[in-house]
Order: sequence, then C-alpha cells, then structure tokens
Amino acid sequence: MKRKELIILITLAFVQFSNILDGMILMPLAPTIKDAFLIDTRHFGWLVSSFGIAAGCSAFFSTFWADKFDRKKILIILYIGFIIGTFFCAISPNYNFFIIARIFTGLFGGVCSSVILAIVGDVIPNERRAQAMGIIMMGFALASVIGIPLGLIIANSFSWQMPFYVICALGFIVLLCIIIFIPNVNSHLKQPLKHTTKDFYRAIFSSNSTLIALSLPAIMVVAHMAIIPYITDFSVNNLHLSRTHDVPLMYLIGGILSVINSPIVGKLSDKHGRYNMFVILSCIAIFPILFMTNLQAASLTIFLICTSFFFIGSGGRLIPIQAMVTSAVPPQFRGSFMALNSALQQFTMGIITLIGGLIITNNEKGELEHYNIVGYIAIAGTLLSLYIAKKVKVVS
Repeated sequence: MKRKELIILITLAFVQFSNILDGMILMPLAPTIKDAFLIDTRHFGWLVSSFGIAAGCSAFFSTFWADKFDRKKILIILYIGFIIGTFFCAISPNYNFFIIARIFTGLFGGVCSSVILAIVGDVIPNERRAQAMGIIMMGFALASVIGIPLGLIIANSFSWQMPFYVICALGFIVLLCIIIFIPNVNSHLKQPLKHTTKDFYRAIFSSNSTLIALSLPAIMVVAHMAIIPYITDFSVNNLHLSRTHDVPLMYLIGGILSVINSPIVGKLSDKHGRYNMFVILSCIAIFPILFMTNLQAASLTIFLICTSFFFIGSGGRLIPIQAMVTSAVPPQFRGSFMALNSALQQFTMGIITLIGGLIITNNEKGELEHYNIVGYIAIAGTLLSLYIAKKVKVVS
C-alpha cells in the first residue's frame, strides 16, 4: 500500500469510526436510555431504526446527484450535518426530541459510508481494494475496542449525553483531516460519456450481477443487525452481567480481535479470493449466533468466548463483501450505486430492528424473550448471502 493511499484510508477510517460509533453507542446504552426516558424494548427499537430509515431515504435520493459532484466536497457537507445532528442528540431533553435528532443525524451520516466506499473504489486499484476495505473496516473495529468501552465509562461517570458531546469534538478534528488529507475525487466527472439518472437505473436493473451486488449487503445487514441492537440488553437482563464492567469488556475484547483481524482478512481476500474468505468467516459467525441467542445462563467467560467469535466472523465477512460490491460497477456509476446500496442497507437495518423489537418482548422480570427467533433470522440471512454472493461479477 502506497503512503499517500494509506493516509487517505486512515482518514476515511476515522470518518467511519465516528459515524459507526454514533450509531453503535446507543446499543450498549440501551438499559440506561430506557430508564432515562421510561421506554420499553419496542420504543428503543424505534429509536435505533429511526436513524436507519432516515439514512435509507437520504441515500436513495442521493443516487440522483452522487456522481455529479466531487466526492470530497460531498463528504465534507455530509459530515458537517452529521456533527450537527450528533449535537442535537446530546441535548435531547425527551424521547420525541431524541428520535428527531436521530433522524436528522441519519439523513447526513447514513450517506457518509457510501461516499467513503465510492472514494475507495475510485482511488484504490482493484488488486488492493480488499486490503483497503480491511483498513476502512478498522474504523468499525476501533469503535468497538476504544469507542464503546470508553463511551460506556464516560456515560457511567457523567451521563448518557456525554458520549455524544465527545463524538462532536472528535468530529471537528476528523473534519479538518478530511479537508487536509483527502484529495479531490472527480475523475468520474471527466468521463467522455455523460449519463443521466435514468441511464444509471437502466444500467443497474438490466444486469443480474449488479442487482445481486445491490442486494447482497442488505441481506448481510439482516444477518448482522438482527441480534446486535439487543445484545447488551440480553446480557444485562437475561444473563445478569454487569453493564458497567462486563459489557465494556465484551466490546473491548471483540474490538481488539477485530482490529487484528481486519487487515489480515483484507490481505487474505486479495490473495486467496474474496468469496472464499466470505464463506469461511460466515461459517465462523453462524455458530456463536446460534449458541448466544439460545443461552439461558452462562458465565462471563463462556459469553465472552461466544461474542468474540461473533465479532471475528460477523464483522470480518463484511470486508470481502464490500470489496466485491465496489468492484461490480464501473466508476461513472459507482457513487450512485453505493448510495443506492447504502439506502437498501439502511432501510433493511431499520426494518429488521423494528421486526426484532416486535418479536422480542420483556417478561415480568425484565428479561428478553424470543431472542432466539431473531437469531434464526440472522442465520437464514447468512445462508442466503452465501448462495447469492457467488454470482457477483467484477467489472474492470
């Protein structure tokens, strides 16, 4: 990896880090936020899904303009909106205001990921793209290993609002890095053949390979997000683990393993085949999902072993998938394609979170019931993704 490429990727990884952290911090704070706003699991599901649904809407409409501007300028504008939305989350006085703040944040932050992937697809050659995705996905891992445990410590020491203030402060630093280190990404604007939005949708829906590439990450969201929003609630209320010590430890260990795992998976995917690595990591993810969602009681050690394998398999398999998807469309359509792809992912995330909130109920003791059902949904999504991923074709 060239030095210039590495600086760009690290900057984008921190954009991803702050964006992912903003979304993920809600999940380990679930018991605290539910107590603060006096809401149940179903209302918390709405709180999580509001971000995804808003992000899906904005990502869909961005397909009409995503390839018509410099990608750096788009990222800067979106990231500023993301910072403002996060600040609104921090000052939320009640549940309704918080939902509106999450929707606002989703309208901007939800599109950032698609712009990041489009930039990677434009500036990194295909032969190094999975390795690049491994670096970008380290932002997800760092959010777990550093952000979530630190966020929980800050929330437990001060208030649930304080982590959002910290994300805002970090956001200003990352924004400066975007301005300084990310070059203008406008080579797609110099293509001799101009295209309209109608041309884009015609090209996408006339190819089976691009349709498969479009649907694959959305299916992966089902396999990933069906159980994650409720894992903290389950560990605290059902397994009676400590929200102040055990839950941060779960994210810390899983995050460390993911930080180590991500660049290795990227290199192995480029060397031995992205689909092959996807199959291996998906198989690793299935067993902890099945075991974890059916636990009636477990020691902290058993639970940490289970969640660690889940982080390795479930998070790692996103790396080869993103490399496959970004390579499935030509550059002149890549921004719009990744925006549409992000829209489907965000819509799916919102829907599956709502479905999980409807399936999962709390009994008289506050314990979660029917968590195993969403586990079976996650496994079904994994098996379906294994079948259709083989049909994705790379475009030069």
